[in-house]
Amino acid sequence: MFRIAISRLTDDGRRITPEHRGTALSIDEAVLALREVLPGVDTSAFGGDAVQRSVNRVNDFRHDVGTDDGEFRVVIAPMM
Repeated sequence: MFRIAISRLTDDGRRITPEHRGTALSIDEAVLALREVLPGVDTSAFGGDAVQRSVNRVNDFRHDVGTDDGEFRVVIAPMM
């Protein structure tokens, strides 16, 4: 299982405000949840093995994405 956290970035990334938290059984499910919360976001960085390699190496995957509503940080991490 994975934890998903989506936070709004403001003040040039100095302020992070939590917007959404959830769980997923797989990385693919986590990406689907991201698409539901932030429709239209480019999820190409979440494809392939990029998320799994990052989770294995540093215990989470973090990526900043931009939308029409602003900048967001997405974190996908295994539940322990």
